[in-house]
Formats: sequence, structure tokens, C-alpha cells
Amino acid sequence: MRALSIQVQPARSPGLDLVRLRAEFEQIAASELVQHHRFAEGQDKGPYLNFTFGTDDAGALWQLIRARIYDDEGLGDQMRRASMALCSSDAGWDDYTILYHFNPEAGGR
Repeated sequence: MRALSIQVQPARSPGLDLVRLRAEFEQIAASELVQHHRFAEGQDKGPYLNFTFGTDDAGALWQLIRARIYDDEGLGDQMRRASMALCSSDAGWDDYTILYHFNPEAGGR
């Protein structure tokens, strides 16, 4: 099983609708692609939200998240400015892939 995690840094995009974003991620968490999930908030040089999903089909889950979040007309631009998405390997977080990063030089797209 892999973990797919999206970190959102709201200060990077003050217009981001966090209520809607949380609702979208709750719906994604209810998908048959998700075995378990964890949502957390914290502060580290500013506020952040982490949305993490355990899945056996990381590719299909990432396609769903891209379609529902990153390609959405209302959320997409905001999320592209304020988030990063990572996927663990089968071995865990010691080996991971950057799927998306607000800084294009960091990798992922």
C-alpha cells in the first residue's frame, strides 16, 4: 500500500476556499480507492494542512485528485500556488515521488 499526501500552505494563496477544499477531500476519502485517510493541520513557518490517503492504486487516486482538485475551475489555480503532492513507495516514505510542487524547480507536475 502506498500513501498519497497533499500539503496545502494557505498563506501562499489567500483566496483558497478551505471549506470547499476540505469537503472535496472528504468525498475523495470516501472513494473505493482509499483504504484509510488522515487529515491534519499545523504551524511551521505558517499554517499548513495535510491530506493523506492510503491506497493500493496510487495512479488512479492521483488522477481522481487531479481532476477534482487541481483541474477544477475554482480550486485549481489556488492549489497550484499553495500545495505539493507526494506519493510514498511500497517501502514507505524513505523513497517517494513528488507528483506536484508549487515551486516548478522542486519537481513534479
